[in-house]
Amino acid sequence: MAGQTNAFEMAQRQFDHVAGMLRLDPQVAEILRWPMREFHFRIPVRMDDGSIRVFEGFRVQHNDARGPNKGGIRFHPAETVDTVRALATWMTWKCAVADLPLGGGKGGVIVDPATLSTSEKERLCRGYIDVMWRNLGPRIDVPAPDVGTTPQMMGWMMDQ
Repeated sequence: MAGQTNAFEMAQRQFDHVAGMLRLDPQVAEILRWPMREFHFRIPVRMDDGSIRVFEGFRVQHNDARGPNKGGIRFHPAETVDTVRALATWMTWKCAVADLPLGGGKGGVIVDPATLSTSEKERLCRGYIDVMWRNLGPRIDVPAPDVGTTPQMMGWMMDQ
């Protein structure tokens, strides 16, 4: 049985291959190969039954040399920081190739949103922003919906 693919290791292999083809300066390559910033945090949420459940969350800001980071926030039970790192990296590349003045970001929470009530989802979204608000905004990092999140959830985050 084959092992699971690590998305970030795949992204780094892709980068190394292209950097070699381009004969990219090794010092520049070392800067671009890794995310500039990563946030790992816990989000305590009061559930409808009165209990408190703690969720693990991430935000990766890969590179903002071309402008503010942009990228979605994913809510998925199999979310990993390596998947978030890879998606932020790929977003940096997509923005550069499309000549957009943006960098790559991505966020995630390990959760199956289908198991939460509407009010629990709202508290989780607001909790995410309570942790990240100092590192988000139109000149820093612009989140968007992604897997497992909706425009309503982005509305709660914006309101927070």
